[in-house]
Amino acid sequence: MAKYRHEWYQNESRVYVNVFIKKLRTEDVTVDITEHSLNVNVKLPNDDTFELSLNNLGGAVDPSQSGYEVLSTKLEIYLQKKVVGYQWTQLEGSSIQPTTYSTTVKPPTVSSSTGTEHVPSYPSSSKKAKNWDKLAKEAENDDFDKPDGDRALDKLFQQIYQDADEETRRAMMKSFIESNGTCLSTNWDEVGKGKVETKPPEGMTEKKFSA
Repeated sequence: MAKYRHEWYQNESRVYVNVFIKKLRTEDVTVDITEHSLNVNVKLPNDDTFELSLNNLGGAVDPSQSGYEVLSTKLEIYLQKKVVGYQWTQLEGSSIQPTTYSTTVKPPTVSSSTGTEHVPSYPSSSKKAKNWDKLAKEAENDDFDKPDGDRALDKLFQQIYQDADEETRRAMMKSFIESNGTCLSTNWDEVGKGKVETKPPEGMTEKKFSA
């Protein structure tokens, strides 16, 4: 049985599971979703098969609102959370889930002061709007050169992700994963156009490993 890499991430309402298999045909993919399980079966061109069985998901899902999409580079599965706003701690495994959950998200704000640059601001618990794009860029350029750069970047990533809207989170996850952790962007219009290339720090080169 073939093995392929799979990863997951989440937002307020959905959990996304990506299985990285290229050039799949829709008719070769079977996805079975129940309230607490996910089972994937893929028929490969060489008569081999790939299976992914998660029989104890990290939270309850609504099968009727869940589904999947076959893309050129991967199989993307989306699981609709039964409790919107509940953050899964893991993809598979027992967890205590609340029966209700409420959250309030402030709408994006844009500065309209004369002579100031119009930059995107995203929902935040802070009283002042923050320019996440600028903070992310500063973290990339500066924090990697400091002894505690990784910890600082992780903290910033978590803060931005927690306060951002769904589109911003998708941009962050896509840019970070596809660039192998070397690029962090909050601009979906930019990263949604194609694959985000690896950008190693100055003085270093990218080394690719064959599977």
